Amino acid sequence: MNGKPVIHHYHNAFEFDFFVKADLEIFVRDNKYTISDGDFFFINEYDIHRIFYRPNRAYARYVINFSKDFIKDVLRGTGLEPALEWMVTQGPRKVETKPEQRSKVISLFDPLVKAYDQILQTGDPLAQAKVKLYLLLLLIQFKELAEVQPPPAADNPHIKGLIRYIDENYVNPITLDQLQKEFRLSKYYISHLFKETTHFTVFEYVLNRRIVEAKKLLEHTELPIIQVAMSCGFNNLQHFYRIFQRYVNQTPLQYRKGLR
Repeated sequence: MNGKPVIHHYHNAFEFDFFVKADLEIFVRDNKYTISDGDFFFINEYDIHRIFYRPNRAYARYVINFSKDFIKDVLRGTGLEPALEWMVTQGPRKVETKPEQRSKVISLFDPLVKAYDQILQTGDPLAQAKVKLYLLLLLIQFKELAEVQPPPAADNPHIKGLIRYIDENYVNPITLDQLQKEFRLSKYYISHLFKETTHFTVFEYVLNRRIVEAKKLLEHTELPIIQVAMSCGFNNLQHFYRIFQRYVNQTPLQYRKGLR
């Protein structure tokens, strides 16, 4: 696969990626990661992430999205619920693998993908059990590799602070002037640093954070759509519909109906 432009998204599921061939960057939540061949990556549900593909570079990966509900019975039965919780709250997002470890990871992804294709074609319950089994083995493999990784390089504290501030205040108006006053940094420096690290402008990230929270409310509550909009920092229903449709390719009402 050839190089691609920047792509950003988020979803109501966890994600495992194994990069067979890659030379790219991923921004997840409040950190940027350089991705190379053999990197194993975990993304938490609803984490805003953005992939920056370098032009004309080869790219191949395995990717699996799964919900906690899909695997919770297996986790509970095997006593591995704390393992997933550790990955969500403490574990690293990126795990590097040595060449001799990569074939083992691929040997778990390959049969999982085949079993999932079988589910789509036949609905075979045995295939679903296989998917859960291999997903569980991938979780164990990721955690074992993560526990012996050297600690990652220190992240930029300004970016972490800015992301945390936006995540905690997305309901309210947020401007560069306001961030300049809050963090005692030049708004031009904030703008440059944010774009360089995340590939988002500050305004784009604020909108993405609001849409993520709106999706959660549409999925998990019966709040009227106007109340969803107001709860997520949109003070105009028409503006909410326009932004939601731009980022999700559906209206809020279509998104909610699709979940049902």
